[in-house]
Amino acid sequence: MITYLIDENMPFLPFWNKERFVHVTDIPAIHFDTDIWNYALNNGLIIITKDSDFYNRYLSSQKNPKVVWIRTGNLKKKQFIQLVQNVWNDVEEMLLENSFIIINEDKIERF
Repeated sequence: MITYLIDENMPFLPFWNKERFVHVTDIPAIHFDTDIWNYALNNGLIIITKDSDFYNRYLSSQKNPKVVWIRTGNLKKKQFIQLVQNVWNDVEEMLLENSFIIINEDKIERF
């Protein structure tokens, strides 16, 4: 079962099953991006974030957890939820063969 670690800058979306998703605020040992990175790496979790720092870290690190970077402008919460919900099945499928997914407002990128 895939398990996701949701960054602090992300809302917990209603369609994310609580058994497969955990928010960093629920893990006392996490205080910084490095903590998130290492926790995900050590526990086989996929980071979900809106923070570009994880993209930069991914490019410069030799060992990486999988990351979903949601790269959108300022959207109203309802629009944001709808966007992510519309592409989420595709994202999960892409994660089977890719380690970094970028969700843009108009496309999904993967590497």
